[in-house]
Amino acid sequence: MGIPEQLKKAKFICIETYKKNGEAVRTPVWFAIEGDLIYFHTPKNSGKVKRLRRNPRVRVAPCSRFGKIEGDWFEGVATELAEGDVKRVIKLVNSRLGFLDRIISLFHRKNRLAFSIKLLK
Repeated sequence: MGIPEQLKKAKFICIETYKKNGEAVRTPVWFAIEGDLIYFHTPKNSGKVKRLRRNPRVRVAPCSRFGKIEGDWFEGVATELAEGDVKRVIKLVNSRLGFLDRIISLFHRKNRLAFSIKLLK
């Protein structure tokens, strides 16, 4: 499955991950698309890392900066990338950001992990 236009045009996506009990947790993130994969980075100690390691199944949707859903949901599977890929993913994501967002992102570069999401059919 290719990446839908509504995700390509979005500035943020909401990533829905799942707790042990199945409860969904939604988080807006900056992201980038390369080929058929969606990339994002997050702090190593974030809750979503723990949830993704336990269950890589996700749903993604375009959203506002504050997480208001602005389109359809798409099912996918997240994969944690190697530590050597983190800088590349940060650069890729930052290349999509506006000036103020790039300044904000300067404070979010340490102790990060990168993930890719492959959308399912």
